[in-house]
Amino acid sequence: MIHITIFHLLKYWTLLPLVMTDSNKEHVYRTMLQWLKDYNYSINEESKIENGPQYYAKVFPPNEAIKFFEIVSEEEYRDGFLLRMRVAFTPKDRTDFEHLKEEVQNSLFIRMHKILSPIRLLCKIENAVISVEKYLFIDVGSITCKQYFWDSVIEMSNAMYLIELTFYEFIDDLFPKKKK
Repeated sequence: MIHITIFHLLKYWTLLPLVMTDSNKEHVYRTMLQWLKDYNYSINEESKIENGPQYYAKVFPPNEAIKFFEIVSEEEYRDGFLLRMRVAFTPKDRTDFEHLKEEVQNSLFIRMHKILSPIRLLCKIENAVISVEKYLFIDVGSITCKQYFWDSVIEMSNAMYLIELTFYEFIDDLFPKKKK
């Protein structure tokens, strides 16, 4: 009787989905950071601050000192991580942008969404800050997971440049240069 019960219990446990625990979440976080370091991404980890994220790192692509994205995990993301990038307008750009008509401002937002949505990135725009996000739920033991992670990193890196190019294209469309 006990043997059958243990057998059924083990069978039940193997059918349960793997839930990320604190210990394997730490392992996943450290593995992701190591993968990035292996390919010359610079990592700035910030120590845990009270009421701050459980895990937090700024990730700078190779040969980049200014543009970065973040890897974040807070208690609410029990079994995943968030890749996030924020782009803020300069004070002058923000002032200029705020003086535009609302439909013109919305035109930029629509352009951003059209560019970022096909590469599976969530785009939010609030208070002159553009936030691009992607949630990751991964098993670092899988080679397909590593590919998924790298695809996500490349998408985030490309988004940095797409946002900048879209903004400059938007400005050029608003204020075309006169031909001489």
